[in-house]
Order: sequence, then C-alpha cells, then structure tokens
Amino acid sequence: MQYTLIGDNDYLFSPVDTIFKNRGVTNKEDILNLDESKCHSYKLLKNIERAADLLIRHINEGSEVFVQADPDCDGYSSTSMIINYIKKSFGKCNLTWHLPKGKEHGVEVKNVPNNTKLVIIPDSGSNQYKEHKELQEKGIDVIVLDHHICEEESKDAIVVNNQLSPLYPNKNLSGAGIVYKFCQALDDKLGLNNADNYLDLLAIGNIGDMMDLREPETRYLVKRGLDNIQNPMLKEIIKKQDFSMKGTVNIHNVGFFVCPLINAGVRFGSNEDKKQLMEALLESKEEVYYKKKDVYESIQEATARNLGNLRNRQNTARDNSTEKIISIVESSNLKERSIIVAKVGDFLDKSLTGLVANNLAKKYKKPVVLLREKENGIFTGSARGYDKGNIKNFREHLLDTDLFNFCEGHDNSFGVEIETERLKELEDLLLKTKEESTGTGIEVDFEIPFNDIDKQLVLEVGEYKNEWGSTIQEPKIIYKGLTVAANDISLIGKKKNTLKLIVNDIEFIKFFVKKEEYETHFSEGETFYIDVIGKCSINEWNGVRTPQIEILEYKVTETLLF
Repeated sequence: MQYTLIGDNDYLFSPVDTIFKNRGVTNKEDILNLDESKCHSYKLLKNIERAADLLIRHINEGSEVFVQADPDCDGYSSTSMIINYIKKSFGKCNLTWHLPKGKEHGVEVKNVPNNTKLVIIPDSGSNQYKEHKELQEKGIDVIVLDHHICEEESKDAIVVNNQLSPLYPNKNLSGAGIVYKFCQALDDKLGLNNADNYLDLLAIGNIGDMMDLREPETRYLVKRGLDNIQNPMLKEIIKKQDFSMKGTVNIHNVGFFVCPLINAGVRFGSNEDKKQLMEALLESKEEVYYKKKDVYESIQEATARNLGNLRNRQNTARDNSTEKIISIVESSNLKERSIIVAKVGDFLDKSLTGLVANNLAKKYKKPVVLLREKENGIFTGSARGYDKGNIKNFREHLLDTDLFNFCEGHDNSFGVEIETERLKELEDLLLKTKEESTGTGIEVDFEIPFNDIDKQLVLEVGEYKNEWGSTIQEPKIIYKGLTVAANDISLIGKKKNTLKLIVNDIEFIKFFVKKEEYETHFSEGETFYIDVIGKCSINEWNGVRTPQIEILEYKVTETLLF
C-alpha cells in the first residue's frame, strides 16, 4: 500500500483540530458554528440594484425576456433558479430559455429571438463584450449574473459578478450564489420573501462547481439549502440515490451522487435529454409515458432514471478514453514532465475532455492539459490542475507563460486555446521545468500503531461525518500492525461479501470482498498482522453506537499459523 502522511500526525491530543488544520482551517469553529452573520449584503455586489430595477421594468412592460443557460450543474441550477423565481414572483411573463447543444459558454446572438427586449445570462457571459455590444445595437438589454474571472467590466451590459465587485469579500460563490443574491435584491424591491425557496439549487450549483466550502458564507448557504430540499427534480434524484447516500443529504453525498448525474445529463445527454432535465428542474407537472411498465410517471421520475443511465454510459466512455490517453502519456514519456500536455484525437468525445483530464491529474498527481485541433493553426481543450501539488493556481501559471490565447474558467478547471507554433515553445518550457514530488498513494492524516488504537478517536472523528466534502476532504487513517485473531475475522452480509474485522471494540469493514480474496488471505492462520487504510464512521443500530472504520485498502503483513 502506498500512502502519504499529511500534517504533523497529532492524533493523541487534538485529532479533529489537526484534521481541519491539514485542510487549511486554523479555527474549525469558523466553519462549524455558522449563522446569518456570515452572510454579506447583496448590496455589496456592484450593479445588482441596477440589474434588479431593469428586470422589474421589463417584466412590468410585458417585454420578451430570454435566458441563456450554461452547460454544467451550476449553469442549470442558476438558470432554473432565476426562471422559477421570476414565474413565482411575477406570475405570467413572456419568458423563453435556451440550452447550448455542446459546451458553448455564454449567449450566441443568433439564438436570441428578434422580439426579445432583455437577455439574462446566468453563470457565464462576463467577457462576451462583442455579443453585449451587438445585442445593445439591436435595442436588447443584457443582464449578466456570473462569478467567473474576467479582465474588465462590459460597457454594454449590466454585469453582476463577485469577481468584479471590490466591496464583496466572498469570491468563492458560484453562479447559483450570484443568482440567489439577485433574487434577494428583487425580494426587497418587490416586498417578497421568495429567494430562500431556491437555496437547494444554490447548494447543488456551488457543490457541483466545486466552490471552496471553507468560505463561511458559501458553506452556510449550502448547508441551509441541503437542509431544505424543495425542488421536485432534486427530490427525485435524491430518492433514486437513497441507497448510495444511506439516507443522508450532506456535502459529500451530494457531490458524489447528485451533481454527477446532473452533469451527465448536461454533458452526455441528447438535446431532448437536456430539455427534459431543464423542464424537470423548472417544476413541470408534465407526465411522461414509461413504455417498459406501460404507465405514466412524473417528468422528474422519468428524468432521474434517465440521468442514471446517462451517467453509466458516460462513465464507460470516460474510462475507455482515459485508458487510451494513458497509453499515449506512458509511451511518450509525458508523465516525466512537470505538466502533462497531450494532443487527443476524435476518439475522445469533446464532452468528456474535462472529465478525462481530471482523471489524469489525479492519477499522475500533476496538472494536465488535453488539446485537440480546432482548425488549422489553432488547438483548444481542457486543463485541470492538481491542487495538492506545487502549482496552486494552474490557470495563472499558464497565463504567465504568455503562450495561450486564453485560459478561461476557474483556477484549476478551465478551457484553453493555443496556436500551433506556440506548442513547441510550451514543450520546450516544460522540458526545462521540474516539479517537486507531491507524494504517492492515499493521503492520510494519521499513522497509528496498534498499541495506540483508540475507539474514542474513531467516534470523535465520526461525529463530523456531515462536515466532509469538497475542499474539506474526508480524513483517512492508516493503522499499522493490527493484531487480529482468526475468530474476529469474517465475511458477513446477505451475499457474504463484506469483510469484517474486530479490533479493540472497533469494527473494520470492507465492502464487496470476493470469497476468493478472503480465502487467500484468511483461510489459514490463528493470528494475522494487518495494515489498514480507512475512514472513520459510526454505525448506529437499535440505539447502540459502534465505532467503525470503512477499509479502503489493507495488507496482511504476517500470518501466525499456531
């Protein structure tokens, strides 16, 4: 087993404080004891009141309003939030929306109906200066509700963006967060209290966009949203994923079991799949015929099932493509460089480029750029950083080379464009740059020898189960030299495929263990010495709380036969 110890291994005196410190949180109370005081006034967002006044005027005048969605989880959350809010707050209105067919960000003027008077662009569009000007020349107003970094404020649109608002301290709020703040501004002007109805969409958007949830305001709003899921589409996805989520709606579970389904629908679905997903998020009451069971069901139920199928197909395609690119990386010795830059062909679906780049960054523990030829002389693609490496802001790192036409998106997840003649310069630069080792294997907070095993530590860390997720990753521990008697080792469960070890009143559990594996390691012997890497949890049954370690990896280091 390969692992890397992070932090100072203080498991004896203040293990929970050490875990938070290892994640950049010096005082855990700052993000655990959250309340309304952590929130900043929407009024600190530049242009937000002008934007709210403009929308109210257009609605009152009966103007045609057009909303342009962005193709990801945050984009769909933002779009459905603003549309749901407008419909609930204003009643009947002339509103249409548009979904991108691929990964195009922002508005395309050709898609805006001729009679439109107002365009709203949530979660993108800040740097679409050309499009803003073209729309203004047509007599169409533009409101941008965004959170992406851009160089300057547009002169031809009302842009509400926390990155362009010097007075707004929270730069870790996604597009759905900015839309929520916009709804708060509308509430105040309209004398309503509707914005909080959409905190569940805010939560999904911020988790899906991997916002830094060490930010107190963002964390507070996300947790409020998770505590009160109202959107019928989100309810249906959570219902479908109930077994995997073990009935618990928290940051980790939503990040692993809810947001990926929505992203699969957006990235891998057909145009009809995407339209159905948006209709479901917009609380449509439509019923859809389910041929297999010869029944009609809600659009939300049908969509949730379809998202599961799309994600399975997406994951198969992603894994196959990842293996092909790994072979390219290995055969070309690209993995020896500080940054992996690889050209990909048509075998990699454009919708999967970011997912595959992310897989490669995790595998090689270094930043990755995947490029494909867009047209003669131009390559575009996706870049993913490795936040545990030495390059903390990969986007800025690439921009500092002055080789790319653009690097647009987030610090460690963004799109790029580069000209062919500059690729050679980039390769030469990478050959000269060496990156320090970032360690290998699973990152663990504690390395605990058998003599120091303490069930109280497991219980204490397990109490924080709902706090893990996103930038506050779930802690892992390696136990060295567990001494386990043969009669404390068994295969349990209905299918007899769960390995269970009992050590010092702690249950060590590993799921999906085959009988052959069990017999290979434990069929002969009286005592076994085992190293285990796992996660802390608490198993509650009939009022009894049992400390439990979910085994990620284990190794039998020695067996005593007698």
